[in-house]
Amino acid sequence: MLNKKAIRRFISENPVPAIPPNHGLLQAQQIDYIVRTAVKIIDHHRMLVLYVYSREQTADGNAVPTWTVFQTGDDYITFSRRSDSTTHWRASAFERLGDSWNFVNRCAFYSASDRQRMNRYFHDDGSGFMPLLRAQNRILNHRRQKRERKRDKIIRARMKHLPPLPHGLADWALGNVMPAYFIYNHARGGSATGTCSSCGQEATLSGVKHNARGICPHCGRELTMKPKGRTGHLCDRETFQVIQGTKSGELVVRIVKARHSYRKENPGTVIYENARQFIRLDRDGSVKCESYYYSYPETKWRRGNRPVPFSYHYNFEADTCGHVYSGNLPRALRGTPWQYCPVQTYYGHFHEPMEMLPFLTAYVKHPRLEHLIKTGFYSLASDMVYGRSYGLNLDESRNRTHQILRVGAEDVGFLREIDIAAAPLKIFQGYCQKSLKDRQRLLMWQQERKVDRDIEPALDYMTPHKVMRYLDTQYGTLQHRLTQYKTQRYRKIQDLVTEYKDYLDMCSKLGYDLNSNSVLFPKDLQKAHDSAAHKVKIKADAQLRRDFVTAMKAISGHLDFEADGMKIVLPSSPDEIIAEGQALHHCVGTYVERVAKHECIILFLRQSSNMDKPFYTLEIKNRKAVQVRGLKNCPATPEVQAVVDRFESQVLMAA
Repeated sequence: MLNKKAIRRFISENPVPAIPPNHGLLQAQQIDYIVRTAVKIIDHHRMLVLYVYSREQTADGNAVPTWTVFQTGDDYITFSRRSDSTTHWRASAFERLGDSWNFVNRCAFYSASDRQRMNRYFHDDGSGFMPLLRAQNRILNHRRQKRERKRDKIIRARMKHLPPLPHGLADWALGNVMPAYFIYNHARGGSATGTCSSCGQEATLSGVKHNARGICPHCGRELTMKPKGRTGHLCDRETFQVIQGTKSGELVVRIVKARHSYRKENPGTVIYENARQFIRLDRDGSVKCESYYYSYPETKWRRGNRPVPFSYHYNFEADTCGHVYSGNLPRALRGTPWQYCPVQTYYGHFHEPMEMLPFLTAYVKHPRLEHLIKTGFYSLASDMVYGRSYGLNLDESRNRTHQILRVGAEDVGFLREIDIAAAPLKIFQGYCQKSLKDRQRLLMWQQERKVDRDIEPALDYMTPHKVMRYLDTQYGTLQHRLTQYKTQRYRKIQDLVTEYKDYLDMCSKLGYDLNSNSVLFPKDLQKAHDSAAHKVKIKADAQLRRDFVTAMKAISGHLDFEADGMKIVLPSSPDEIIAEGQALHHCVGTYVERVAKHECIILFLRQSSNMDKPFYTLEIKNRKAVQVRGLKNCPATPEVQAVVDRFESQVLMAA
């Protein structure tokens, strides 16, 4: 490493080479920088020094190098000067000092002797700056190799004590993970003799035809039937995970890829390890993971996740979701924080690819995850593991299943039987809080009809039995009813449930007796809903009119004004403002609500000779006419503007 202190002392004690103000390069527009060279002994090292001047600054009389490069045979560093005269060190190579991609092409030597001096220093006769660039590239490659050796040493130490992969993985993958086929020669009368690709046993099956399904009588696996003559090049690939413990108490999840070929020549399974995840429990109780992926034979392992060319496209090599090899699980988990983790039970139930890190993290985060899995609540556990349990309230400080789930003891068997998930359990917990008697039947009704919301408000007024019976009856009558646009209004019963909720809400706003059966159970829900919506709108419009009249009364008599044959008129109702907008073809009709809320004032300007004909409309805010609009939004004429100005000064400002 170069001695920066000695280099600074050299810079302060030695003047830089000068560039005469009449030098021809200062007029060369095709170059940006001029380079002078020198060979100096600094800190007992023979160095090549390159002084890089900005041509423009030098032409303006500022002959100070922008960069000074100090180069030895095995290192280099650059002393850089900023525009504000401050300095700093840079480790960039010469070709990366500038901002443009063709920086080197925009540089030129001050003289031929400067170039020759550089060539002699490197013993390289290359043209231009090539000797310098080649030397720096060699240094960069050496640095990269040194970093890689250091990194590889750390990684090799990390991987040193890993046990070997279990024996028989290829056979396990073929028999448990890979798709199974029944490969036969010829089928006669729907029957054929062939071989099961999973167990390798010969069997005779009936109903044989291409891509049909069958069951192997030896291993019991489901088979896809493939005739040898039509199979061609058949190849499958799968991902699986092997979990092992380390001496330090960590777990390592080894991601293994398997490919099996069913070709006539050289069939077989190829497996190779693709990634590793070292998982440990930190001091603060959180789960930490270090990921590595297999890279190239010379470096083998790199830290991090495998890079992919497209983030949102599936990449088989980068996929860490896979089947779980369970042959060594009890021994692998022994002595780790996951000693009793039910990963084998969980995977055995679904027998589908899974992400291991979220599962191990959830086991630490949820102390009752093991209990729920062992008592058969697999879908609920899956939602807890993979982040689909938002808003679910479990009591994980308790030991009994119904206490953990916050349901009744009599509900546990029912919930286990339907393999309850997080979302419906959250709904069911609400039913338990209300102590609904038919809550199990109601939840089954919802799941059968895919109703997942808006049912709770109706339960405040009626029993679940009445809700279900009424909605089923109404849906049977209304499901084919069309809208005015000839589309189906209730495509599914959830649409009807949501509309029923809205209907009950509107009935409450209208003050209806919600204890009356005629209100709760209208004969035609659609008509009752639309009628209630119309009445709510009328009620809202009535309130708007009352607020509008109140606003107008507050200013009535305070804004009277007449001048030059024109008069200010106050609208008496929202309808007058709407009619004004329609007559003058502008948007004042949309200002009714703003007037009712006292956000602005709308006034009419009329000609005294024709008071019934709309002329101009004024919007008043903060005692000022912010808008004056006539027919089709035309601006005020000078005569009209003069009247408006007098109205502002004499009435609005004086009010």
